[in-house]
Amino acid sequence: MKFLRTYPPRNQRPQRGVTLIEALVALLVMSFGMVALVGLLGNLRRSGDLAKQRGDAMRIAQTEVAKLRSFSILNKPADAASGVKDYDHDVVALESRYAPLDNSNTTFSITRQVMPLVKDSTEPQAKTVRVTVAWTDRSGTDQSIFLDTIISQTDPVYGLALGVTPPTNGVRQPDKRNPVIPQGARDLGNGSSAFQPSINSTRVWIFNNVTGVITSRCQLSTQTANGLDSCDNNTIGYLVSGTVRFSQLATPDPSNPEASALPSLTIAPTLIASQFKTADGKSLAPGGSDYSPSPECFNDSPSVSTPNQTMVNYSCVVYPNSQRNWWGQVLISGLSIGTDDGQYKVCRYSGDYNGNGYTYKTVPVVNLNDPGFLIDNEEHPETYRAVTYSLARQNFLVVPGKSACPLLPADTTASRFVDYSTYQLQPPLPAS
Repeated sequence: MKFLRTYPPRNQRPQRGVTLIEALVALLVMSFGMVALVGLLGNLRRSGDLAKQRGDAMRIAQTEVAKLRSFSILNKPADAASGVKDYDHDVVALESRYAPLDNSNTTFSITRQVMPLVKDSTEPQAKTVRVTVAWTDRSGTDQSIFLDTIISQTDPVYGLALGVTPPTNGVRQPDKRNPVIPQGARDLGNGSSAFQPSINSTRVWIFNNVTGVITSRCQLSTQTANGLDSCDNNTIGYLVSGTVRFSQLATPDPSNPEASALPSLTIAPTLIASQFKTADGKSLAPGGSDYSPSPECFNDSPSVSTPNQTMVNYSCVVYPNSQRNWWGQVLISGLSIGTDDGQYKVCRYSGDYNGNGYTYKTVPVVNLNDPGFLIDNEEHPETYRAVTYSLARQNFLVVPGKSACPLLPADTTASRFVDYSTYQLQPPLPAS
């Protein structure tokens, strides 16, 4: 019996070699993935290696700073034992030197920069130190980190003070408030204080107890629970306060002025536009002169001269511009200013009270991040610059027009521990 053999249609016959092609394609795709994975692993290894090197470098820098702080005396005598570290000879600049480190695949170098904290000081109260650690990473790229610190010229013997039990009531500011807040201000118990600058006015200023900044202004009222009414809570202001003393002597004594207060004085800030400039160094930055509202000032100057009053206390609040700062002078009016008989000079008590040696620094471009000067507003300069906080003890001395503003610096040999020096403010001195 014969069987008939049947064949499938040509287009349905199995195609040979398809499986091999699919395997090759899969292998190709997997190869690309493996190459990418190898690159990723290499990047992870380099990143991990760099992180370890940065950690090692930071530990080296911290160790170097700790060694600098480990001095035992300020200046060792010639007969001191070897190995004794002192401030003057050990806290100094250091050229690049290698810092060997176990279990590291690179070599670190240390550089030390040391400068006086106070400008041009030959016997600094403190030194600024920058420790730089540099190395070359696995890819041949130069890397570095630096650590900044300040090391005070303080005898280590004072470290024994840490073993002295502090007072049970702790160390605190007056009434647990910012020192610029007047002592007569009433603590409201909510982190703020209310101050009435004049008994002849219903104005009340509200201070933030921590910052000393005026956060609102109110009117005194007996109709409300806390006695305050019509408060403007969107106001930010900075206090300027102080005392005016008087002398009629040809050679005034600024430590003990003897004269009675002059009557009908006005003490107020005269504001000027902000001196901050844009990057081009020409045009003023926006918001430099938009002071609003105007400053408010109060003082207790008598209406007629009386021997019972020898000083005038004043308080002003300056509302800053949109940059949140103010520039200008605090001036006295209501008396004849000049250098002739019957006229008066206004002297400002001022000095480098904090001993930093800085008065003014001039730079070509001034901006908000680098104001370009290091003058201290709280030390009563001739012109206040970029004030962003409240100021107290901005005191004046009024002397006869023909008298010179007296200089009386501190002198420990004369048992005078306060700098009473004054400098002429009104009339302004001729430009040098």
